[in-house]
Amino acid sequence: MRIIVIGFLIVFNLILESTLFQYVRLFGVKPDFTIVLIVAYAILRGKNYSTFIGFFSGLLIDLMYGNVIGINALSYMLMGFLIGQFHESVFKDSYFPAILFNITAVLVYQHIFLLISYFTKVDIVYTDALLRVIIPQCFYNALVGGVLYRYFLRLDNKSFMDRRFY
Repeated sequence: MRIIVIGFLIVFNLILESTLFQYVRLFGVKPDFTIVLIVAYAILRGKNYSTFIGFFSGLLIDLMYGNVIGINALSYMLMGFLIGQFHESVFKDSYFPAILFNITAVLVYQHIFLLISYFTKVDIVYTDALLRVIIPQCFYNALVGGVLYRYFLRLDNKSFMDRRFY
């Protein structure tokens, strides 16, 4: 049942990212709820779940909006894998790891994305991206991720999540 719920969260996140979340911008930057979802499951379930969520979320985003297929999929997948490595050593009932890992995840994702974009000949000025996008998004995601993490924790602890269909 957990995979079905995660699949629903990925699709629901994609729908909300493309519609409603476009209007929650502060200083021209919106929080990346895909990163919030990946970080929550990296903390709760580890690298396998976060890598899976990162790849399929990124692939859907690439298919809907991307000029180059795979940039977001690879960036989210690598970020989910790296953050998921710390699953065993994190206290899951605290807000602090979610806040810290959301900041780290935005930094990792954006730098992987910029590096891949650089090699695909997309012209991006690093200092401009750092000051206008990356740093504000770190703080915005930390705030949103810290709040939403509690809901993901509650959802993951529900008894129906452990049911199997076979």
